[in-house]
Amino acid sequence: MQYILFVILAPIAAVITIGLAVYAWRHRSVPTAAALGGCALVITGWLIFNTLEVADPTESGTLVWARLTYLFIGFAPVAWLAFALRYTGRQRWLAPKRLWVLGVLPTVFFLLTLTDDLHHLIWIEYSFHPESGLFSLWVDAYGPWFWVQAAYNYALVVLGAVLIGRAYLVSHRLYRQQTLWAIIGATTPLIFNLVYVARLIPGLRKDYSPLAWAFGGLAFAVAIFRHRLFDLMPVARQVLVDSMDDGMLVLDERDRIVDLNPAAQAIVGASAGQALGYPAGQVWSTWGDLADELRRRPQAPPEIALERNGEERYYDVRISRLVDRHGRPTGRLVVLRDVTQRKEAEEMLRQSNLELQARNAELDAFAHTVAHDVKGPLATIASYAEMLLQSHKDTPESERADLLQALHRSSWKAANIVNELLLLASVRRVEEVELEPLDMAGIVAEVQRRLADLIEEYAAEIVVPEKWPKALGRDPWVEEVWVNYVSNAIKHGGMPPRVELGATEQEDGTIRFWVRDNCAGLTTEEQARLFKPFTQLQQVGAGGHGLGLSIAQRIVEKMGGQVGVESEGIHGKGCTFSFVLPGARGQ
Repeated sequence: MQYILFVILAPIAAVITIGLAVYAWRHRSVPTAAALGGCALVITGWLIFNTLEVADPTESGTLVWARLTYLFIGFAPVAWLAFALRYTGRQRWLAPKRLWVLGVLPTVFFLLTLTDDLHHLIWIEYSFHPESGLFSLWVDAYGPWFWVQAAYNYALVVLGAVLIGRAYLVSHRLYRQQTLWAIIGATTPLIFNLVYVARLIPGLRKDYSPLAWAFGGLAFAVAIFRHRLFDLMPVARQVLVDSMDDGMLVLDERDRIVDLNPAAQAIVGASAGQALGYPAGQVWSTWGDLADELRRRPQAPPEIALERNGEERYYDVRISRLVDRHGRPTGRLVVLRDVTQRKEAEEMLRQSNLELQARNAELDAFAHTVAHDVKGPLATIASYAEMLLQSHKDTPESERADLLQALHRSSWKAANIVNELLLLASVRRVEEVELEPLDMAGIVAEVQRRLADLIEEYAAEIVVPEKWPKALGRDPWVEEVWVNYVSNAIKHGGMPPRVELGATEQEDGTIRFWVRDNCAGLTTEEQARLFKPFTQLQQVGAGGHGLGLSIAQRIVEKMGGQVGVESEGIHGKGCTFSFVLPGARGQ
């Protein structure tokens, strides 16, 4: 009856394993499906050859089929372990250079079985027994190598079951049901084979292990169809989630960490061993604040800043509820996306917008100032030119000379404004400034030469020190700063203006150059507004400070310095305009 029952059940079991293999093949893009399909094919081969062994009417045929069956007996545990490794995400152990090692003993086992009559390492004694017109092979005593292979097979099956069992213990509830059915599918044939080999049931002579493997496939079918083995499994988590740049934490209903990927481990500063099973707030102090924020604003998870590797990183937080197939809550999924680069880009964009707004405002003021500054000399040129054209014959020589002199001055004034604008544009274009030692005495002398007409016109007194300290800068730019400072001091000084130039070495190694005049002085409010782009303190036509001081400020800042103004705001005390440049000691 043992053999008749086997022949009846074997086709049913084969249909199960073939169906499992076909379904796995249809989902072969999933690594676990391919491994499970390979396992099902091995079991199918075992069933077919074992059935042929029972069905063959001859002793020689029965013996051949029995020995060929051992090929599948040896490789079934290897196929099972391959599935377990795939399922638990340890696919690196399935590399060809490692996988072939697992197949060495089964191959030797099969070859020894084929040649057993020469050495009896597999079967020491066996006999044939007629059963309802068929022959059954009884192994009366096993050889030493059979027990070696048996121990190896049990070790592989147990190892695979342990790996999946461990996955059951540490995995989220979403995985546990499918993992449990996978363990049942693996341990069932192990128990049946152990009962047969150890002769635990008296009179049991037929090995039902292939049937147990096949019906164990029913457990895998439950895992596939009821618990979505191919749709939701730990291997997908390890292949996909572990490679994510985003941090991912899975929390149970009591906010204990039941899963987290390597990115999350780096964020929370704890390894999987230090985090799994512990309350999130205990492992990661930030979670308490996040949970409070989530309770206050459940639809708007916060963006948080964390210190990581000595620098501040920004993370976008997404929290989702997890439910089982019945819709019952099972926990929460927390995803932390590093948005530091986005924040930096936003900050750069914000700064660029601010700079653009400032530049637009500056250009507006620039257009207004230039229009007024250029309008005066151009109107003078046009007016005097018209007077010369209309009355050049009746105008005395001396008056014509005065008109031409006025035209000359107005032309130079307009030209100077244009030159200042060109200089301002050139300063803006320069990204890096190479500073050189300055010949300040020569620069100041050139400034006095350029302003000779203005000095003569205002009868200004210019006081210059005998010796200048060494500083770094660019000659043309520094000359333009002096021109602006000195010309403003002359125009807005006392009557007559007295302009004193000087320099002071400071403790930090920089040099403070200054121009002191004898004007009426500036209030604190006027000083605060003075260097704002194109601000003019006095009425247009008085030669305001705006354009020149704005250019001076840009030039000095480009050279790594700063500008300033000091005034007591008392009539006759005057003002001191200054600019600071790097010192040139040792150069």
